[in-house]
Amino acid sequence: MTHFLRNIELWLSGVGLIIIFTIPSLLLGKSDGTWHVMAITAVLVGVLHGVIFWLVRRRQRAIRLQVLTDISGMLHDVVNNQLTVIAASLSTASAVSPQTSLDNVRGAVERIAALIDSLSEESLQRWQAHYDTSLRQLPPADGAR
Repeated sequence: MTHFLRNIELWLSGVGLIIIFTIPSLLLGKSDGTWHVMAITAVLVGVLHGVIFWLVRRRQRAIRLQVLTDISGMLHDVVNNQLTVIAASLSTASAVSPQTSLDNVRGAVERIAALIDSLSEESLQRWQAHYDTSLRQLPPADGAR
C-alpha cells in the first residue's frame, strides 16, 4: 500500500491512460468516432485526476501544518524549559560559584542548539510520546471523571 501512496500520481496516470484507450474500443469497436470518444474520455480522466490531486495536496498541506504546529509546540516547550534553567542559574549566581552558573547556562544553550540541530520526525514523536505518557499519569482534575 505504501508503494501505491508514494507513487499515486504515476499509478493514477497509468490507470487513466488504460481507461482512455479502453473505453472507446468498448463503446465503439473499430469505428471512425474512436478519436472523438477517446478525447472526451481523456478530458474526463484529466478532470478526475485534477480533483484527486487537489484533494491529496490539500490533505498534505493540512498534515504539514499540523506537524509544524507540533514542532512549534515542542520547540516552545523545550526552549522555555532551558530558559528556566538559565534564569535559575542566573538568580542563584550569588549562592554558587560563577563558573557553575556559567556552566549551567552554557549547558542549557547547548541543549537548545542540539535540539534544533537534531530536529526530526522521530524527535517530535519521542517528545509527543513523553508528554502523552506524562499527561496520562497525572491525577484527574477536580470534578473530572
